[in-house]
Amino acid sequence: MRKEKLCILVLSLFITVSLVPLSAQGSSISPENTVILSNETDESFCKDFSVLLDRMRSEWIILENAAVPESVKDKNLIIIGELDGEYIGDIIKEMLTEEEIAYIRNGHHTIYEKESLWTDDRIVYICTGSDRILAKKAAEEALYSLGEEWTVPPFSSVPREEALEYIAQIQHIPDEELPKDALDIDVGARSPLRISAGEAAKDVEYLFYLFSHGYCGYGYFMTRGDFDEAKKSILQELEMKSTWSPKDLSQLIHDNLPFIHDCHLNIGKYRYGDHMDFWYDISLDLWKSMGTYYFTIDNVIYELITINGKDPEAFMFPSLNVYGDPIYRIGILSQTTPEPLVLTAQHEHEQHQFTIQLYSSDFGYFSEEIFHEDTIGGIPVVRIRSFSDHHAEYINQFLEAAQKYKGVPCLIVDIRGNGGGNEKWPKSWVTRFTGQQPSGKRYFTELISKTTMMGRANYFEYLLDMYPDTYFYQTEKDRFTAQAELFEKYSMTPHWSGPFPQDAQVIPNDTSLIVVTNGRVASAAEGFIIYLQQVENVIFVGENTWGALVFGQMTLHQLPHSKLSLHLPISLNIPLDLIFREEKGFFPHLWIPAEDALNYTVAAVRKGTITTVHPLSEGALQEKFVPEKQPIIEKSERIPILLITIAIIIFLFANRKRNKLFFFIAGICMAALSIVVVTLVSPLGHGYSIFGILCIIIGVYKWREEKTASETNSKK
Repeated sequence: MRKEKLCILVLSLFITVSLVPLSAQGSSISPENTVILSNETDESFCKDFSVLLDRMRSEWIILENAAVPESVKDKNLIIIGELDGEYIGDIIKEMLTEEEIAYIRNGHHTIYEKESLWTDDRIVYICTGSDRILAKKAAEEALYSLGEEWTVPPFSSVPREEALEYIAQIQHIPDEELPKDALDIDVGARSPLRISAGEAAKDVEYLFYLFSHGYCGYGYFMTRGDFDEAKKSILQELEMKSTWSPKDLSQLIHDNLPFIHDCHLNIGKYRYGDHMDFWYDISLDLWKSMGTYYFTIDNVIYELITINGKDPEAFMFPSLNVYGDPIYRIGILSQTTPEPLVLTAQHEHEQHQFTIQLYSSDFGYFSEEIFHEDTIGGIPVVRIRSFSDHHAEYINQFLEAAQKYKGVPCLIVDIRGNGGGNEKWPKSWVTRFTGQQPSGKRYFTELISKTTMMGRANYFEYLLDMYPDTYFYQTEKDRFTAQAELFEKYSMTPHWSGPFPQDAQVIPNDTSLIVVTNGRVASAAEGFIIYLQQVENVIFVGENTWGALVFGQMTLHQLPHSKLSLHLPISLNIPLDLIFREEKGFFPHLWIPAEDALNYTVAAVRKGTITTVHPLSEGALQEKFVPEKQPIIEKSERIPILLITIAIIIFLFANRKRNKLFFFIAGICMAALSIVVVTLVSPLGHGYSIFGILCIIIGVYKWREEKTASETNSKK
């Protein structure tokens, strides 16, 4: 027994020595003279479930047999794989001692440094563990030790000349503008029931003036559609009726502008950008081995062949399950409800078909609480639901949290439901948390004209009307009004600012920062993601954001007769890589249904599926994991709940003299109805449940009363 303990002690010392930062081993190893070896299973697993390993600079070689390829024997090698992995396991075990193999088999992971067996002055690093997750963890630790020069930046870009040439092509320069007073709005105005066709035509003329003089997307969407043709078509259709309701007019305008896809643009009740929702399966947890996906149904393992007759790869999303295990989730991105998917799978050479229904996070995530912080499963969590200036009190608490949690091993930042506001707030948070100010990571250019300046003044007048105590809104309204006056006084010509390139640099950070997103994260909250993409050791989980990214700086205008409001953005935010994500948003690294994303992530961190740069303390890991409660009901869904509550009260009062049988029957009926409604994901189901429970309670109470009265009478 003592001999075994001594062996373990010696082996532990050896491992400790082997974990000296690899970058300190000499200058002979570099990303250029090093290759990575693994089998296909470990390569795909590492890239899909490790943000860090997916960014490695060195070439990744996939083994096709249990031998080191001749072409890489003159290189430094980083061998990544689990001890008993196919092909790679044989190579690893040939290079390790029996004691080292025994240590790994005992549920450990480590990095071994060996001299190359094939070339002098070359090094072999073996990153291995007893399972796939531990092998990944060993590889991550090796890469942390090698240094940031071994990874590519978490962002890309095209040459600046190419980007500037593209931007110049979409910057439309307006001609002569309307007087300033004609651009003013009446914030308290209400739309009339109907307007004449002539008045509607004047509104349309004014609308297209605003497009060409006050909308940053005019030049961009001119390449995708014809504004003049759209205007002509609308005016022709207006002649078909003598009067128009504002609602019908706004629909007519929307129907004739299908080429505009801008998530910030609104005309009347119509938004001109949709969202590609994440639709996912909730029944299967898939895994991948040697390029093939597998799943289990009723303890039978199936090999996935096709989905809808196509390669399954396009339908696979790296994800987590409730236990924090790494899985692949079947899903698609779609703006409309998709048809069920048909899976063709094989078991023992026999093919089977399965129909899979997809779901989306319709309920999403909503909370009235703008800022909240707590600890879940030993991991600190901060939530921020808005970056609007009128929530400055709560956002300042969020900024204070940046300083408070700076340097902790792991922090989760939950921004689900954050619709944006002012980007200065998230930029300040990143600056406080890292000590460095992030870049905008894009080209910024703004259309500056009398029309856009008045539009900005109108917008802040509207906000001031809603939040009269917000001093910032008043100062901004006055500032933009003054700029519009200068345009008119000196007959200034409309022009574009910039474009100002905002190149990005990687910001060092040794806290594992996990950011939870969903489809309601938009605008300035997506700006937060742009800033965080420059920070080391940030992982995004949840669902893709809204995609209100390219067009910004909101203005407000009003059509003179219908009083339809127009929200027109005036600035272009062109990504450095010229890849536009409007309507798609930013994709997470791990795709998890929004309502479960935080809980699954905490489970994954505690389990080690998500590796932290610095380990969590034993105290944190021993804390009880109480999952986050499900999101509360949205405001829009409270009205039906309120109505059914009133109905319950009226029903119970009106039938208070009924007998127990009546209430038992009513309770059973309401309970059954609640099951159906809850299945349809409606908040009314909860109301029916309460209704049914109350009826049954009253029925039991009346039954006991009758029983007590009967017993009393029998005694008499």
